[in-house]
Amino acid sequence: MVSLNDLIEELDCTLEDFLDQVTLAIDLLEEGEQEEAVEVLKGLEEDLFDFLGYEEMEEGEEEGEEEEEEEEEEEKPKKAPAKKGKK
Repeated sequence: MVSLNDLIEELDCTLEDFLDQVTLAIDLLEEGEQEEAVEVLKGLEEDLFDFLGYEEMEEGEEEGEEEEEEEEEEEKPKKAPAKKGKK
């Protein structure tokens, strides 16, 4: 069983790693090494997507899902207005 303290410690280490990557990118930019900084930032972006549980999607996939959701909403019957109680 994992304790809350262990989870917080793991989160702290992960955030420190992200901060280290940002610091490295800033240092590279200050040294005029833009290409290397961009690579570090791309890696950080990927790490953050993984950390947050995001999945990369193709542009067409997102639009298709939105259309499906709209169609589902149209198919659902509209709810009747709420009945007023007797006074």
